[in-house]
Amino acid sequence: MLLRFRVTNHKSIRDTAELVMTKSTFDAIRPKDGDWISVTNRVAGLFGANASGKTTLLDAMAFAVAAIRGSASWSDRQKLPHKPFLLDKESRSETSAYEFDFTTGGTRYVYGFEISEEQIHSEWLSAFPEGRRRVLFDRAGPSPGDISFSRNLKGENVRISRLMGEKNLFLSVAALANHPHLRGIHHYLTRHFKYAEFSELNQRSRIHSVKVGLENNEMVAQAQSLLRFADLGITRISLEKVDLDPELRTQMRRAVRALLNEGEDEDEHLEKALKDQEKVISFWHASGGKSSPEKLDISDESSGTVAWLSLALPALREIKYGGTLLVDELDSSLHPRLASALISLFESPEINTRGAQLIFASHDTSLLGHLSGDNLKIEDVWFSEKKEDGSTDIYPLTDFPVKKDQNIERRYLGGRYGAVPSLAWGELQAALVEATP
Repeated sequence: MLLRFRVTNHKSIRDTAELVMTKSTFDAIRPKDGDWISVTNRVAGLFGANASGKTTLLDAMAFAVAAIRGSASWSDRQKLPHKPFLLDKESRSETSAYEFDFTTGGTRYVYGFEISEEQIHSEWLSAFPEGRRRVLFDRAGPSPGDISFSRNLKGENVRISRLMGEKNLFLSVAALANHPHLRGIHHYLTRHFKYAEFSELNQRSRIHSVKVGLENNEMVAQAQSLLRFADLGITRISLEKVDLDPELRTQMRRAVRALLNEGEDEDEHLEKALKDQEKVISFWHASGGKSSPEKLDISDESSGTVAWLSLALPALREIKYGGTLLVDELDSSLHPRLASALISLFESPEINTRGAQLIFASHDTSLLGHLSGDNLKIEDVWFSEKKEDGSTDIYPLTDFPVKKDQNIERRYLGGRYGAVPSLAWGELQAALVEATP
């Protein structure tokens, strides 16, 4: 599970920002009883004004995961993906750094890297198997000769490092080479972080995942339970196969052909796209006094129903495997009580037995108040604020003296914790009056 994430010079985050998932009472290298669940928080909610940098922190985590997953194939790129702070000249030319502090298999690890658009500048991995830090490898430059290995890291490290170029992360190359130890680290970082980005494309991707999941009877039962819980009037959900119109098949072939790179197999990609289109999610609604329910296609459902299904099912998957779900704009298209319910899934020790975590960004201040009940705790609340120079500051609610009986929502909206927009109403009014003919 995630203990801490640190990022420097990524989009609006210029200075180092840190999200900490360990409880404030935990100040050791590892818990004495080895129970990491008891010393970590299940949820972190980021609140702040528009364009304050809430999404940037989630994007930084997703970017780092994508780099770890794909950098082994970056050798032929002219420029590496690099997203520095752009509002000052110095930051534009500086490197960006990302670091994960996490546990897998009961052992704590710290892995990070530093990148520019030209090359990988540094990379490091340490383990804490018995409470003491063990450096497994440390890379101080782009070439194989810049990386040193500890005797604690078993495997063909030197040979694998020769396969690494200046644009590749060693961890990515090692996983591709089936390194006996590092492939497990790579698997955790690339398979146990799911980003539910706030975009139509991302939601379509999640709906595709739902279709795949509904081929499993256990997933169908879970989906139906989630829909009934949300009181949407839906009694059943099914995945059905439909015949596609010949004209649609022709249009899809043209679209696939336009998107393919030279040398890619058109028929293979088309077949994959057609199979996805042939599967349709249907919802069965109770219809008044009628004996049989009415069937509706997913295109006829409300955005709230689709949003709940496309978030709650991935949430259950991460809960099942002990992963981390990152959600941008949690409140978008979701009723506040459903957003609160999603939080409750992760906070429930009966449901979340493997320590899965939810990290979300939201504008919904009701989640700070009575709607989330005892679920969203003081340590779960974080704020993002844009400073005068345009950079983002990330800080926790625990930086402030807070009493349990205080109305956090009211105090936040009153500006007690910062991270709220400062609206220049007088300036806007004067400008509009001046512009009126």
